[in-house]
Amino acid sequence: MGSFLLYGTFPLCILTHMLNAELFVKILEVHLHAQAHVFHQDDWFLVQDNDPKHTAKMTKAWMEKNMPNKKINWPSQSPDINPIENLFVWVKQKLLKKGPKNITQLKKEFTDLWENINGNFLENYWRSMPKRCQLVIDNDGAK
Repeated sequence: MGSFLLYGTFPLCILTHMLNAELFVKILEVHLHAQAHVFHQDDWFLVQDNDPKHTAKMTKAWMEKNMPNKKINWPSQSPDINPIENLFVWVKQKLLKKGPKNITQLKKEFTDLWENINGNFLENYWRSMPKRCQLVIDNDGAK
């Protein structure tokens, strides 16, 4: 799992277990709060899809208690406008070119790529989001 700001990325949370609501909430508890302290409390929002672990009762309860008004309602089945999904596609393309041979290499290459994403790239990418969203709206949700 990863997150980013306009000018940089936060450390990855590399999962070794299947992600469920309980693990997702633990990740939010540890990583989200640590990351939120990097910038002003009012300057961020959580963007996520409607995966069952994101909409589970325990997840909703934790979010309501710990981050009310910080989650953006996001349409289901919308990876084309989900910023992190698009960024992960870009990283995956770079990883395929590197061709890691085992899980250790994969983790190292992924982490190296993630940590070295250029701030200008992220800024340009982020600033393209309104146009991407408008294209989805103009096409009634079709790609």
